[in-house]
Amino acid sequence: MDEELLQIMELFGAVNNGFQIRLQGLAGLETVGLTAYEARTLALIARHPGCSQLMIGTWTDRDKAQVARTVKELEARKMIVRRVNPTDWRAHSLEISAEGKRCFDFLDAQRHQIGADMMQDVSVDEKRVFARALAKMKVRLDKR
Repeated sequence: MDEELLQIMELFGAVNNGFQIRLQGLAGLETVGLTAYEARTLALIARHPGCSQLMIGTWTDRDKAQVARTVKELEARKMIVRRVNPTDWRAHSLEISAEGKRCFDFLDAQRHQIGADMMQDVSVDEKRVFARALAKMKVRLDKR
């Protein structure tokens, strides 16, 4: 493997890990009383209305039992609503509730601040190039 590619992969991993660590340490998590995984699940449901527990498990690489417990907890706290999937009665579609939306908006504002801090020294042109490069990488990964 060429050295430049290795360096890019290591930097990409380090940036991703650093961002995730900052997210897990959000002051807002304590305020709203959510664990980092509950907040992540809530965000996925907010960004993908109608998603299923199976989809969340795939996106987060967590087992079905942990996803089910988390969804049950979010539902008990009235942050999400579970509806029977219109195309498959055995599955449920997950939607964010008004309370969940308020919580998500609060945490998402903090997430955006972390992103802004991280990208503070990156120019507008560099951001555009980076976004195009990431989009190309995502397309390649999605093909597999």
